[in-house]
Amino acid sequence: MTYGVIEYDKNGLPKCEICGRYFDRVTPHVRQVHNMTAREYKEHFGFDVIKGITSRQSREKSRDAVMRNFDIVIKPNLLERGRETRFNVGHKGRVKEQVSEQTKIMLQKHLKSTPMVEKARKTCKNLGKSGLGNQTRWGKK
Repeated sequence: MTYGVIEYDKNGLPKCEICGRYFDRVTPHVRQVHNMTAREYKEHFGFDVIKGITSRQSREKSRDAVMRNFDIVIKPNLLERGRETRFNVGHKGRVKEQVSEQTKIMLQKHLKSTPMVEKARKTCKNLGKSGLGNQTRWGKK
């Protein structure tokens, strides 16, 4: 087991890191059999506490059910009640210590992806011309 990386079997089922068995949804199993909350389990093994540990098939089935009930689920819960939790100007957001290991791993992979590398090259192309990289300022000519 690699810390912070969810393992899947050949059928796409995620593995319970405690007993080594595979399930469609790991967290209900962990709660019922191992008497741990989903958050405790995810923090202990370095998984993202926000994301579920499910198979692709189970995730798609849940997404389809939500989309069928859009007016009942998404609209009142996320769009209307979600206004209370949206980012406000001046709010500092999450600090480094609040980000899980799984999220850090995901962000590192994302930053190394080709689109992000290309975007960084394009953005930083004129950095030296802006005064930030002024060679005479750093004693170089």
